[in-house]
Amino acid sequence: MKKFPLLLFLLISLLVVTACSKLNGQDVTAPDNSGNSGEQSPLDKADTDAGGEIKDKDSDNDGVEELDDPNGKVKDPAMLDYLLPDSSKAHYEGTGNEYAELDVQVYHPYEEFVMIYENNGGSMIRKLYKVEKDRILTLEEKHVDVQENAPPVAEIKKMEVTGVYLQKPFEKGATFGKWTVVETDATVETPYKKFEHAIVIEEKGDTYTNRKYFVEGFGEVKREALMTVEGQEDLLVTSSMESVTKP
Repeated sequence: MKKFPLLLFLLISLLVVTACSKLNGQDVTAPDNSGNSGEQSPLDKADTDAGGEIKDKDSDNDGVEELDDPNGKVKDPAMLDYLLPDSSKAHYEGTGNEYAELDVQVYHPYEEFVMIYENNGGSMIRKLYKVEKDRILTLEEKHVDVQENAPPVAEIKKMEVTGVYLQKPFEKGATFGKWTVVETDATVETPYKKFEHAIVIEEKGDTYTNRKYFVEGFGEVKREALMTVEGQEDLLVTSSMESVTKP
């Protein structure tokens, strides 16, 4: 019975399913988002209040309500610095599990939205984020077979917020969702380089601890998943940035 939580954790954390894609920086069919780059998404009347400002549906119940610019622009683009730039590619060395090795490609199809394809050799996941002044919201994490164009902005705007990927203030002890900021000036060793001034967030459960390391200008440079099962050796799975190509 003790092996079941470990197997379930790996299945959920590493999202292992079969997909037709390759590792080690080899491209799959890249989406053509060139025509969408920098496009501002118009507002729908149903989403606006009397003052013309769009309000997010706070479905993550984090108690934070932000206002977007009516023109679809991010009021303060600083949060974009915690995601890689448009058309960036990154490779992550994996340890502890065969699916910890990652290839990542990043696209910015619209002004305030970022789309990331993450390939672990067994599955490919498309992630969609909305960038606001003080936080990055998760809209979608979906298994796909190949890369494809971003959905139309009208379709993205109808998506429910499923969580918060990263949120200010970057102060030790600050929380959002299940995550807590545990360090704000950490040094992180990766195969790519040693990073300074990293922000570390942590999610803890009875038998697991997950951590993510963010660096301004590079985004998520490392992630860790530590699983503790009574009577067994602790299992640590890590994905660490090994190479990155920016446009």
